[in-house]
Amino acid sequence: MVQPPSTKAPDFIPVQAVLADRSGMRLAQVDNRVSAEALEEALGLISILRTSSEHSQEVDGETEDIEVQTNISFMDAAKGISKDVVITPLVQCKTCSGRGLKKGQSRSSCQKCGGTGTRMHFLQAGFQMASTCETCGGQGVVVPRGGECITCNGNGVVRERKTINVDIPAGVEDGMRLRVSGEGDAAATGSTANANPHSTPGDLYVHIRVAPDTKFARSGANVLYTASIPLTTAVLGGEVTIPTLTSDVKLKVSTGTGTGDKVTLSGMGMPKLGGRRSAFGDLRVEFRVMMPKYLSANQRTILEMLADELGDKSAKRIMNVGSPGTSPGPTDSSSQANSSSAEHPKHEGFLKSAWQRLTHQHDHLSTQKPSPPPAAGNKEEVEEPKKATGSN
Repeated sequence: MVQPPSTKAPDFIPVQAVLADRSGMRLAQVDNRVSAEALEEALGLISILRTSSEHSQEVDGETEDIEVQTNISFMDAAKGISKDVVITPLVQCKTCSGRGLKKGQSRSSCQKCGGTGTRMHFLQAGFQMASTCETCGGQGVVVPRGGECITCNGNGVVRERKTINVDIPAGVEDGMRLRVSGEGDAAATGSTANANPHSTPGDLYVHIRVAPDTKFARSGANVLYTASIPLTTAVLGGEVTIPTLTSDVKLKVSTGTGTGDKVTLSGMGMPKLGGRRSAFGDLRVEFRVMMPKYLSANQRTILEMLADELGDKSAKRIMNVGSPGTSPGPTDSSSQANSSSAEHPKHEGFLKSAWQRLTHQHDHLSTQKPSPPPAAGNKEEVEEPKKATGSN
């Protein structure tokens, strides 16, 4: 069975609440029900008028925040510092006291809106709408031609160079911002209807940049330091002097310390922001063993002797100190080493004996040759000299 064409009336939408919610503007008179097409047309016009109204309000009465950047050193961040910052904010014009008028001048009623600050717009579908007047910015009054203050051009504010002292707390990190209340831009009050305008300036935000340090690094409130120690100190242990944020301290190095070993000194780091006054981070010291790139003959000989003593068979040998029949150094011969060790009155340890060979402490023993015993056939009798006797 064929259904007859629908004769349902077009959809009508109650738009008073919709327009009030979307536009944010005051409705003067709205029919209760309009068509969807008329609603779309109305919303398009409302969007244009609302944008114009918001722009006008932003220009005339909004305060602005100022953001500047200042650079400090790593040690300034650790100890805190007072820094002077130069800014040029908008301040109230002293000539007109922010009124935007010459002396003796006054504002007149806006002719576009009749002093109401709003304008009526008639739309289709039998309703009308009120929006902010673009000429007076909703104030209802305008400055007469030629009556603007010469100093501020009728804006009520001028740029002024100022120096602000900012206290940067100890422990501040790179990239942090500090807020200084009331040091931003003042609002342009030259177009307000108030005879004695007053506005609260915005805020000043100081962006902190901390320069890197040549000795220290940072991880939050903890300070990182890399201590370079000689090979002998790493092997034998000892004591080194390291810097801190306040002074130099002595740090003990354990025997057998290797590259990458770390020691933590509690409470010697950065102050912790937002915590107790006595709350500090730690100083974390990482050791780095300095390996010699070039060795003298004596240094290489000593290290080869140490390799022999430790039983290190993979170490490269050049001096061949422990091999019999070969020279322990460029200037010592094996015969001198063997004779000195053989003729030494006591048996000595390997390292001590090798060190004496290296430093030529027993060379005088090898150069002294014993006198040969006299032959039996050539023995000469030595007669004692006779005493002379006298005869009478």
